[in-house]
Amino acid sequence: MDIQAIDLYLQKLQQGVILHNTVHDADMADYLEEVKHQDVEKFFTYLDSLPLKLKADTLMELPVPFQVDFILAHDADNLAQIIEVMESDDGADFVQAIHKTDPKKAEDLLKRLNNQTQETIETLMHYQSNEAGSVMQTELFQVSNQKHVADAILALRVLKQKNIGSVHNLFVTDETGKFINTIGLDDLLLEEKEAFLDEIIKKLPTPHSVSAHDSIEKALQTIEKYDIASLAVVDVKGTLLGRITHDDTLDVIQKRATQQMYNLNKVSKSEELHESFGKTTQTRTLWLSINLLNAIVASLVIGIFEETLSAVIALAVLMPIVANMAGTASVQTMTVTVRQMALGQISFHRLKPVFVKELTMAVINGVWFGIISALVAQIWFEQTPIAVSIGLSMFVSFLFAGILGTSVPLLIKKSGFDPAVASSVIVITLIDIIGFFSFLSFAEIIVL
Repeated sequence: MDIQAIDLYLQKLQQGVILHNTVHDADMADYLEEVKHQDVEKFFTYLDSLPLKLKADTLMELPVPFQVDFILAHDADNLAQIIEVMESDDGADFVQAIHKTDPKKAEDLLKRLNNQTQETIETLMHYQSNEAGSVMQTELFQVSNQKHVADAILALRVLKQKNIGSVHNLFVTDETGKFINTIGLDDLLLEEKEAFLDEIIKKLPTPHSVSAHDSIEKALQTIEKYDIASLAVVDVKGTLLGRITHDDTLDVIQKRATQQMYNLNKVSKSEELHESFGKTTQTRTLWLSINLLNAIVASLVIGIFEETLSAVIALAVLMPIVANMAGTASVQTMTVTVRQMALGQISFHRLKPVFVKELTMAVINGVWFGIISALVAQIWFEQTPIAVSIGLSMFVSFLFAGILGTSVPLLIKKSGFDPAVASSVIVITLIDIIGFFSFLSFAEIIVL
């Protein structure tokens, strides 16, 4: 980011000089983030002084809490003007953000949009958040198969004058708008200008597309598998509706990876770095409260063996080792399972090979670390019964860590819940209970 260039650009804007966009929106967003930390009033002054298109693009690059502040500070007319110059998918996302912040303002601004923009955004907002249609944009480089290459190049020139985003492919349709195939821009430019598009697509591989109601996972897998820069989205009749670009997929992947990381560690999936202290405290307190309840349940299990613990103090010293090792093993298995589920590489119907692998690893690790733990306990306390107890408990805990870490996320997903959220709560609590119970039970049987 060239700070001096941005400073100079903003100074000229303040002087009333009309400029074309010479600063990238991502760089402008980074700059304005720093400004907002130092001077909120200057942040709004600079952002409002930007040309409309640059303002819209910069706004979408800013963190969500900053967008919320902007929404609260501007009326429906101002927000409607910004949405008019956004790409359709960004416009739909921004309207949804406005609706979450101020539903009344969202309703007012929709009425102020031109009919085509309003219809497009309402259509995109109609799709469920897990459907491909929710992340597509309707701006397309689309030409009939009966046209020439020269016609396509002319159409592209017109589209770029309308500030369409990056174009990677030409989507070829029939006269009724049904999707036929995709031609890369590099392939298109290598053809003779007089060539018919219908002849060109006959030389191309089978096209790939997704239905607007297909899952986002299917769209992501298709783009990744076939290395597609821009994926066609169609309706049930095959009519071309929009496209999903590689940058859209990166946003979705990053967002989902962040959510999984947060969920597995019991942090609210919506938490932002720039979120208010009060909101962050509220969301974290909820999970900490749940964790406290889990800890109380585990403590009640320990309380059952109060006499055993009183008789053999060494057990209290060794208990954290069992819980920590088994908990780490379960988190490892659970993290891999949840992530592979998100990538579409594990399903409930393909559980057997995964289950066998994790169970085998659990047995091997359980035996290995059971022996090591037993040796450490024997050297430390010189009491063979205690060493045997912790060794057996370690094996049992590892075994259940493999079983639960694999099966629980899949069962939760099958029940329609987020496996990342529920798994971390259920699995870790169960493993703690199993670890404590098995260790103290073996000790009570063997030692006493």
